[in-house]
Amino acid sequence: MENILKTLMKERGAYRLSGTDANKLTRECLQKALISLMKEKPFEGISVTELVRRSGVSRQSFYRNYTSKEAILSDMWKSLCRKITETVSGWKYKADTRQWYYDLFVFLKENGSAIELLIQANLHIREGMPALYNLFPSETAEERYHLIAYEGALKGVIREWFQRGMREEISYMAELCNGMFGAYHSRLLEMLPTRG
Repeated sequence: MENILKTLMKERGAYRLSGTDANKLTRECLQKALISLMKEKPFEGISVTELVRRSGVSRQSFYRNYTSKEAILSDMWKSLCRKITETVSGWKYKADTRQWYYDLFVFLKENGSAIELLIQANLHIREGMPALYNLFPSETAEERYHLIAYEGALKGVIREWFQRGMREEISYMAELCNGMFGAYHSRLLEMLPTRG
């Protein structure tokens, strides 16, 4: 049986960790163990005992970092959402909305297996992808509703792409989304402050 903690410590040449580093490594081990177990069985069938055994961390360390296995999912989802936001935020897309969609779909494909596992456990995840209104602050109710409608449409396209097994090429999806939403997205990008 794989012991993730020993493997990671050996790979990193770390034999003693303290405080923040130890907690970070513990969370990483538990997340990897959960992903590994979710490939073998449904989320509901995974016990904390199996998680700590697979991860190599103690039960005490588990509860020092998480209150439940659902908390691990939530932490993983939030981390993924932060990475999506970092990937597609900012002024660099003002001249090319197609590139925004392309980079988004590259990220989704590269992280597809983790995203699919998190979606399978959707009963336990209440947060969605990062809200576009956090990327593009709106000043009026009308702007916010436009963003919500756009976000819903984009999420629908992404959900369908995942359900179809990500068969369509990334460049096709970027072109498709740019054709459907590019003009509106371009307006959103124009609202971003210039690079400072």
